[in-house]
Amino acid sequence: MLKQLSISLRLNQIGYFLGIIVGVMNCQPALAHAGVDHSKSCFLTVGVTRLQISGYQFLPELEGKHLCHFFPELGQIVLVVEPVEQGMEKTSVTLELAALSVSLNPDQVFTVLKQQPAQLMGEGLVSITQTFQQRGIYKLNVSVQKASGEQSQQSFLFLVGIPVTKILVMMAGVLFFTLVFAALKKPNSKT
Repeated sequence: MLKQLSISLRLNQIGYFLGIIVGVMNCQPALAHAGVDHSKSCFLTVGVTRLQISGYQFLPELEGKHLCHFFPELGQIVLVVEPVEQGMEKTSVTLELAALSVSLNPDQVFTVLKQQPAQLMGEGLVSITQTFQQRGIYKLNVSVQKASGEQSQQSFLFLVGIPVTKILVMMAGVLFFTLVFAALKKPNSKT
């Protein structure tokens, strides 16, 4: 009877864990979102100016997704910067893309890949496009100059070519099979 109770308890634990895994897998990935409900990680405050950043990769599995900090594939990426507040028509924004480089000089940690000239926020958004051919850590430098002449700058880090969601799902699968194996393994009994 004690052995049946032990097996029943293990099966309940496996069922509970399986329920958690299925629930997590049915959720939207943390790196992407659709519609107008943006997480706080997709916003950048430059001085006193609050901007929304949306990234796009034009792949079938990512169609309609706004990406923030994790771009799972290499290829063309478009980063769009939009004002959150109204009345920023005379504010200019400069965008600069940089890649993390291996350098011992602290002033050269990032290498500039592309710089957009200053653009007015009059149309409501400013964008920069780049084709990424290497996995890595990248930075978007956003410089804002208000009509009054006040300038501010802020950086936004993101990963390219690292499928974070797929890696987490694989790790969860390995953990699940390890737990199932451990639960079904008969305990050694010395009699």
